[in-house]
Amino acid sequence: MMTLALAEMLTTILGVHFGLGALFALVFVIWGAPRIDEAAKGMPVQARMIIFPAAMILWPLMLVKTLTKSGPPLS
Repeated sequence: MMTLALAEMLTTILGVHFGLGALFALVFVIWGAPRIDEAAKGMPVQARMIIFPAAMILWPLMLVKTLTKSGPPLS
């Protein structure tokens, strides 16, 4: 059974994760996406905002990809 304290802790952790994710995603769609993907360089910011929700949720992965400049996998 989940206690109130555990529910509050999980809510706080998720809130921090999504809060940091929102801040990161905003910077990522403006600066990070063109840095790791050539196709995003000519894309307007409004179009890059489409990736905002995914970047917000997956921000730890996208941070690593941005810092290491590893682009999309070659097929």
